Amino acid sequence: MAMADEKRNLKEAGKSGGNQKLMIVVIALLVLLIGAIGGLAYVLVNSNSAQGATASAEQKKPKSGPPIFQKMDTFVVNLFGKDGMLLQVEMQAQLANNDAQKAFVDYMPKIRSGLILLLSSKTADELSTPEGKVKLKAQVKKIINESMDGAGGEEPVESVLFTSFIIQAQ
Repeated sequence: MAMADEKRNLKEAGKSGGNQKLMIVVIALLVLLIGAIGGLAYVLVNSNSAQGATASAEQKKPKSGPPIFQKMDTFVVNLFGKDGMLLQVEMQAQLANNDAQKAFVDYMPKIRSGLILLLSSKTADELSTPEGKVKLKAQVKKIINESMDGAGGEEPVESVLFTSFIIQAQ
């Protein structure tokens, strides 16, 4: 009977040893698979960031020639509030390229409409501080670029310059 017990124990040990070998092989394959996926992800991320760096380097190239400015007609609007204040402002837009300049002229009615709505929503108190004027410049740039959304991928207007800025009572 002892001999039969020993044989049974040996069979069970053999089965469990085979299971352990199979488990080790499966774990090794999983480790290799995870490593391969990680390596592939690393290569893809680095190739995309290299392409992105190249694309951004191309966009950051200094332009040849002087900047392109486009003057807008003078805006005269009633400012918001009951104090009866007027704003007269002259602006110029610095444009990205010649195509942006053409689009700027083509979209001018839509741009003027958006800017009139923006300017007439401001109060004299908002616009009388330097911070208010800087904020307004950013808002004007945003309105112009949004008005020209059909003009291409990048923002056509790089900056806005005030060439005259007068707030006065009616």
